[in-house]
Amino acid sequence: MRIKPWHVLVLAGALLSAGAVSAGAAGGPRADTVEVVAKRTLMSASANPAVGSGFVAGGDLLDEQGRAKVGEGFSHCGVVSVSLTVPPAVTAHCTSVFRLKDGELHLSGLRTYKALATGFDDTALAVVGGTGAYANARGDGKVTRTSGHAADVSYRFTFTVVTD
Repeated sequence: MRIKPWHVLVLAGALLSAGAVSAGAAGGPRADTVEVVAKRTLMSASANPAVGSGFVAGGDLLDEQGRAKVGEGFSHCGVVSVSLTVPPAVTAHCTSVFRLKDGELHLSGLRTYKALATGFDDTALAVVGGTGAYANARGDGKVTRTSGHAADVSYRFTFTVVTD
């Protein structure tokens, strides 16, 4: 099942709790592809980040139409590389938590920002676990930036989520 636009795995909670994922052989692990879009409402990075510094980014998670709030998601990032270009390109290791109705989904990955204000480049992330309905979640996904204007940064997240 493919779900269109919106913020990471927000709809995964509804899919998993509603049993709308496909079950493996003999009741084995279940897997589903989830596609969502997100808009950033929080970014605490400084204009001149240094290796070892950290920042927080995130905001509300909305339904596939981008209208109704279905959760919230936040990332904590540690800067691992800063280029000498102006503005500096920043690579950060980020862990993210998406709080949904049926639990939390936990993600991890590297992000490269050509400019912190306009968001990170397309990247891959790992689903590393969660709580509640996502207690045994694992998988991977990709994130594609859909808007890079400083006032309106948004992304499309597409994940394959596997649960036991």
